[in-house]
Amino acid sequence: MVTLNKISRLYELLEKRYGDLHWWPGDTDDEILIGAILTQNTSWSNVERSLSLLKEKQLLSIDKLALAEPETVAQLIRSSGFYNQKAERLVSISKAISGSGGYQFLRSLPARESEQFLLSLKGIGSETAESILCYILGKMVFVVDKYTMRIFGRIEIPGTENKASARITVEHTLGESKSLGNFHATLVQLGKEHCKTKPVCKGCPANSICGFYESLISP
Repeated sequence: MVTLNKISRLYELLEKRYGDLHWWPGDTDDEILIGAILTQNTSWSNVERSLSLLKEKQLLSIDKLALAEPETVAQLIRSSGFYNQKAERLVSISKAISGSGGYQFLRSLPARESEQFLLSLKGIGSETAESILCYILGKMVFVVDKYTMRIFGRIEIPGTENKASARITVEHTLGESKSLGNFHATLVQLGKEHCKTKPVCKGCPANSICGFYESLISP
């Protein structure tokens, strides 16, 4: 099966199984951005506790975080780990985005320019930038994470050997005709339920196109 058909088929299989997952979790753009930074190197359950405390103290806003003291923020996000470092970065990133004209300004830029701006900020790497571009700015950008790479590798999709090539291949294959955000969300769900470090192939919706599964059942 050629790359284009295999990716399109995977998209269809996951959409049929999971539907629209309404992801990324967060009620506001600010909550999504803050969550994307806090979730680095920790679990989402830890992030949720931090977000709850920030909301309680009325700091779940980049405009307010831009004016906050990192020491104050650090005490509220302890559950997210590396809290002193993340607090400093949250404050500096908030200042940079607010000072530049906010999300409206970033949305007005081509995706590549928005991405370059985000990557210039300390504390934002490629995956975090992709999440912001996709889920906040509405750009046609695919988020590539550990689940993506594991699943694509096991399915054996050509042109997805590394993160950069995987992103390009998906964006070129699906383009604006599909929801790249929901594709990422369903891949995460598949990774949690079936394509784990130790795979659980029974009942996996991608079995019909998976090279790894085919190798298991082949005589």
